[in-house]
Amino acid sequence: MTAAETVRDLGVTLDPQLSMKKHVDSVVRSCFYQLRQLRAMRRSVPDDAMQTLVHAFITRRVDYCNAVLFGVVGVVLRRLQAVLHAHG
Repeated sequence: MTAAETVRDLGVTLDPQLSMKKHVDSVVRSCFYQLRQLRAMRRSVPDDAMQTLVHAFITRRVDYCNAVLFGVVGVVLRRLQAVLHAHG
């Protein structure tokens, strides 16, 4: 039996060093996918509805369990900030 490189609990991916890099990678990948989907419908949806959709799909995903990111190095957190700035 071999040990797993990462484990996932409550949607948070944990690695042995608790660097949270794998978790942030997953969140960033998911958010950019959702942003691409939302951009495809940008012209068809009023601005206020688009803001609601961005909040529902992006902000909520970034905010979920973000307390586990306390103390994580800045380079990892900047990737999440890039997602939040990308929808603007």
